[in-house]
Amino acid sequence: MEKENRAERRGSPSSNYEKVLEHWRRKFLTWDAAALCEKAGIHDYDEDSIRLLYFGIPHRIDRKTGRITCPEKPDYEPEFDEIMAVYSLLYYAKEGAKNSGEWVHFRDVKDAGVFEAAFERQVLIPFAKHFSGRTAKFRAAGEALGFLPIPYGDAAFQVPVFSCIPMRVIFWDGDEDFPAKINLLYDRNVTDFTHAETVVMLGAECMRYFMEGKEE
Repeated sequence: MEKENRAERRGSPSSNYEKVLEHWRRKFLTWDAAALCEKAGIHDYDEDSIRLLYFGIPHRIDRKTGRITCPEKPDYEPEFDEIMAVYSLLYYAKEGAKNSGEWVHFRDVKDAGVFEAAFERQVLIPFAKHFSGRTAKFRAAGEALGFLPIPYGDAAFQVPVFSCIPMRVIFWDGDEDFPAKINLLYDRNVTDFTHAETVVMLGAECMRYFMEGKEE
């Protein structure tokens, strides 16, 4: 169902999702991309393209067209959320943005409180349910994706969404008394790099990568 929903997002050129992507693509072409890269801590760029890692996977933004591709997967079409995460990083990163080193729950992220119910419903609950009774599967998925294991819960990883946006994913399996649970932790200053609503999207993207696993 999740894959079907994402396919619908790409849909026809007249779909709302396609219109949003086209709006942001055109918007990108008006930006001083080099200046925005410096704010976001992206240093791998030239007059032709911007190169960055998203969940550890190389992505390329064509500076002449604004289109985003994955060089190592030429037949892959980036998802809506994936594309919007990249544009949001470039657009919303603040001058002098830097991480605090303090890990917080989503509800404690600045300006994110209004999205807490959506985050719980769209990310935390389905993410935990998917891996309930499957701790080994969760651990194997994180390892296959190259994420850094950390010593929390029954299994946990530190995930590089972007080089400037780390995330921690902590899983506790359920038992007969308590359901499985997942917590996603962000740096307190994550909204210095992107919009609060995009933080929800990044959680959903993290869930997608764990559920789908590493594509060869």
